[in-house]
Amino acid sequence: MILSHKLSGSKSGCNFKIFRLLFLATIQTVLSADESLIDAIKTSSINGYLKTMYIQDDRKGTKLDQTTFGLGGKVALTTGEYRSFRGSVAYYKTDDLGLRTKNPKETDAYMFDVDKKPYTVMGEAFVEYKYGNTKLKFGRQEIDTPFISTYDYRIIPNLFEAYTLTNQDIKDTTITVAYVAKMSGLDGVVSFKDFESMSEQTYTSLMLDENNKIDTGYDIINVSKISSHQGVVVIGLAKEGSPRFQIWNYYCKDVLNGTYADIAYTSSLDKANSITFEGQAYSITEIGKFKDFLSKLGLNGSYNLYGAKITSDNKEVGTQVSAAYNRFTGNDKTVTVFGNWGGYPEYVGIPFLFAEHNNPSPLANAGMFKVSLKYDMSRLGLGDSASVGYTIIDTDKKIIQDTDIKMLSATYKIKFGKNISAKALYELRNSKNYRYDNDTLTLSLNYGF
Repeated sequence: MILSHKLSGSKSGCNFKIFRLLFLATIQTVLSADESLIDAIKTSSINGYLKTMYIQDDRKGTKLDQTTFGLGGKVALTTGEYRSFRGSVAYYKTDDLGLRTKNPKETDAYMFDVDKKPYTVMGEAFVEYKYGNTKLKFGRQEIDTPFISTYDYRIIPNLFEAYTLTNQDIKDTTITVAYVAKMSGLDGVVSFKDFESMSEQTYTSLMLDENNKIDTGYDIINVSKISSHQGVVVIGLAKEGSPRFQIWNYYCKDVLNGTYADIAYTSSLDKANSITFEGQAYSITEIGKFKDFLSKLGLNGSYNLYGAKITSDNKEVGTQVSAAYNRFTGNDKTVTVFGNWGGYPEYVGIPFLFAEHNNPSPLANAGMFKVSLKYDMSRLGLGDSASVGYTIIDTDKKIIQDTDIKMLSATYKIKFGKNISAKALYELRNSKNYRYDNDTLTLSLNYGF
C-alpha cells in the first residue's frame, strides 16, 4: 500500500511536470510566432486623471445657496496596437468624501447624478480598428462634435455608446460617419450614470402637465415616450487650416434633424498681429412622431441660430481681444433643444434658460453679445492665462418678461509642471429674474497621468 501510494504520487508529480513543460512550450510557441502580440502587451498603458472641484453658488431670491465639493476622475487601460486593433476600458468616478449636504437643493446640479448622489460608471469600453487613414471605433467612448460632445465642465463628462468611422485621406480634412445609440453624463435628462437612448436624453425646453398642457411646474418632457428609443446618425466634414470650416448633420428618427456649419479665416497683419473672422449657423427641425405631437399642441420645434465673431491676437504683448454675437430665431410657439446632447458650439456661452409663464421656451428669438480679453500670464511668470468677459443676453419680451441677463466672468488658469493644472472661474450674473441673479465661484485642480 505504501509502495503503491509512493508510485502513484511520483507518477502524479511526473504528469504535472510534463503538463507544465507542455503549457510553457505552447505559450512560448504562440508568443514567438507573433511578436506583434508581445509588442501590443508591452505598449499597453494606464492613463486618466484625478480631479477635485469646489463650487460656491451665492443665489438671490428664494433659491438656496449651494456649496459643493467633489473628488474623482478617470482610470483607463489602453492596449497597444495588435494587427491594426486596439482597445480601451475606463472607469469614471465622482465622490463627496462625506462632505455633501443633506439637502439636495444645496448641492450643485452637475457634480453628481440626477439625484445629487456620487456615482461610478464604466464610461469607456471600445475596440478600434485602423486601416491606413481610416479608423473604426465601436463601444463606449468620448465624442467631440458640435451637437454631440463630451463637454467635461465637471468631473465625469458626457459619454456615448457609438460606432464612429473617421477618414483622413484628404489632407487636413476629417470625414466622420457615426451612429450614436446612447449617452450618459451631466447633459442627460433621465440619468447621468446610466447609458440611455439619445431620444430619451434629449433635453427639450418643453414642460407638460398630465393633460399635455404647457405647465412650467412639471418635469421636462421625455421625448422617447413619443418617438420610442432612437439613436442619432451623424455625418461630418471638418477641414483645418485657413480658412477652417466644418459642416455636420444629425438625424434622430422621429425626433429632430440638425445641421451645423461654421467657418474661420485668419489674416496676419504683421509678424506680431493677426485677426480672425468667424461665422456659424445651425438649424433644428422637428420630424416624424415628435413633429406630429407638437403640431397637435399648436407648437413647433424648428429654429435657427446665427453667429459671428472677430478676434485680434498680439503675440508681442500676449493679448487676445474678441467680440461675438449670436441670435436664435423662433417664436412663442417654438420648443428648443439647446445643448441637448452636450454640444454647445455657440460663440456666446449662456446659462440654461428655464421655461416660464406657460411658454414652451425662453430661448426663441433671443440675442446674446460678448466681449472678452485674454492675457498670456506666462510672460509674467504667473501661470498660464487670465481672461475677463462681459455678456449681455437679450430675451424676447413678448415671450418672457424681465429675464435679460448681464454676466461678468473672470478666469485664471495655471499649470504646475507637465501634468498638474488648476483653474479658477468667477461669474457674476445680474437679472430681474431671480433664477439668474447670482454669483458663482468654481475652483478645480486636475492631475493627468
